[in-house]
Amino acid sequence: MSDPVLMAVQDSWDWTGVAAEAVTATSAFGHLIVRDAVGAFWYLDPELRAFERVAADEAGLFAHMKQHEVREIWEAEALVGVAAERLGAPGPGECYSLVPRALIAGDYAHENLWIVPVAELIRFTGDFEQQTRHLSSGTPISFKVVD
Repeated sequence: MSDPVLMAVQDSWDWTGVAAEAVTATSAFGHLIVRDAVGAFWYLDPELRAFERVAADEAGLFAHMKQHEVREIWEAEALVGVAAERLGAPGPGECYSLVPRALIAGDYAHENLWIVPVAELIRFTGDFEQQTRHLSSGTPISFKVVD
């Protein structure tokens, strides 16, 4: 059986050059730990649309994840609490996130929270970042939704 989240990483973040082999962890807000073909670990942050190498091996990953700042972002306890109260628990393969316009704007107002399939979030953020990463800050953009 194929992993839809891994497929989303491979399809929508392949432009980064990361040869993703496995998604080893997913946070409540859809942040991922991804292992590549050589055994290194990458942190995919859909909110910041960042995919960065954090460790060469499992020992390095454990050291990275023990850092206080990393744990705070990964666990997002206050935001998870608000989301759980407003929306209930995500189902299998789902996570909390910000609605797309708020995700892009970084608007963490509680009314902007929703539950979304993790694979959909990863596809959206990877495709969006690929298309906009070279734009200057403040450049106006428009969306065209295609089903």
